[in-house]
Amino acid sequence: MAAVSGGADSMAMLAALCAVADGREIFCLHVEHGLRPAEETRGDAEFVRSFCEENHIKHSIVSIPPGKIAAYAQRKGIGIEAAARFFRHRALLRQAKRLGKNTLILIAHTNDDLLETALMRILRGAGSAGLAAMPSKRGRILRPVLKMTRADVIDYLTAKNISWRDDSTNTDTRFLRNRIRRQLVPLLNEAFPSWKTGVFSVSETQSLTAAFLAGEAAAKIKWEIHHEGAKGAQREEKNIHPFSPSSPLWLKTEENNFFSQPQIIREEALFLAIDKLLEGVKNARTVKRSVVRRFCEGEVNAADLGSVRIKRENGKILLSRVKKEFFESGISKLIKG
Repeated sequence: MAAVSGGADSMAMLAALCAVADGREIFCLHVEHGLRPAEETRGDAEFVRSFCEENHIKHSIVSIPPGKIAAYAQRKGIGIEAAARFFRHRALLRQAKRLGKNTLILIAHTNDDLLETALMRILRGAGSAGLAAMPSKRGRILRPVLKMTRADVIDYLTAKNISWRDDSTNTDTRFLRNRIRRQLVPLLNEAFPSWKTGVFSVSETQSLTAAFLAGEAAAKIKWEIHHEGAKGAQREEKNIHPFSPSSPLWLKTEENNFFSQPQIIREEALFLAIDKLLEGVKNARTVKRSVVRRFCEGEVNAADLGSVRIKRENGKILLSRVKKEFFESGISKLIKG
């Protein structure tokens, strides 16, 4: 299943996929985000539909009501791009589920996207996992054109006489990615011609670092997993997956062991635990590393993160998931004591 916006990258991927399909079934999904003028987004959708019909490709158009993504972004305290990505990925996963468990999802990220994403995360102060290189494969998601540049894509489409659509928001420098693409990258190309090699090296190194830290954190800091059942809080049994959105969860670990570990291991262990705690939870808020760091440094004894609450109590570190009605407002605070 190809995720196709109608832009150059995804059209090149879809065209190449058709050329090498060799009898395998292709499905195309287009998501209309409702963020641009209706005539433009409808034009993109009709363009993709027309290409699919001409090439006998099964397809579906998912239209998100105007205003829904913006409302979600405001409620979650995230950017429009991140909110749009959430809805797009949700649509992709739902369609893949309908098509069957063996369905692969193809996304047309290029080498330029990889570099732009790395720069964005560097500027935002991401940790090792955030700075790790964008993988060409993760689960059922594949990025088959990740080693191609945007120039390669345009050359391919031109050679094959295939047209594409241009997104008007790609020129809007209110978005960080566009500022990086249009302002920072040209400056780096001019002043630091070898910058791409350097960024690639950082990403590759951080991929190794992230894997190592995750392994160390999991090995050195063990979490007990509890859920509220009919008889109250119960310990997780082997091979049972208790992470249901309807089941409030909490995790705990020994405080002395936690604070005896290096700072970076404490932080990574907490992020791993938070990810596990929020698995399957819709509308969970992003947890900021700066807040986790203060807790791990011992500056505060509790931190309310909106979706998750962390506290030290009776020699334990306790993580609990906050019920939806309490974190919709997105209030976060640090508690000293």
